[in-house]
Amino acid sequence: MVYVFNLNGMWRLSYAYRSFFRALVYLLDDPYFQFYSISWFLIRFTRTSGHLIPVLNNWLTDFVFVPLIIHVAQSVSLCILGTSKPYRYPLFQILLIPVLTAYIFEYIMPRITHHHTSDIFDVVSYFAGGLFYRYIHQTYSIKKYAK
Repeated sequence: MVYVFNLNGMWRLSYAYRSFFRALVYLLDDPYFQFYSISWFLIRFTRTSGHLIPVLNNWLTDFVFVPLIIHVAQSVSLCILGTSKPYRYPLFQILLIPVLTAYIFEYIMPRITHHHTSDIFDVVSYFAGGLFYRYIHQTYSIKKYAK
């Protein structure tokens, strides 16, 4: 019998597979995650094709970046911890991600690369995305998986 180490003790491999697929369903079967992914790819496509959509091109990717990161982290934690219910992130943890994102992409990256620029509206978009995740997406996920 094959066992996988977990913080709660030894598990059988079937439990690891079960938690992996539960996390995968949590990740992919979410309309908000689907919206984040489709909009991000749509904007990336319009940028490379040269058909920019002004407002969406400027801030939609920044808005969906933080919720996308948090949702993926939530899915990974479901897989690693093997829990059946998603963790409810407190507001300070959610706001820490836009702070770090803004610091990296709006302060550090413009100083070391030529294709990154600093924009205060990007910072606002990061925080708006974090608040959107906290008050809308996370509430939806907790209700959906509270069973």
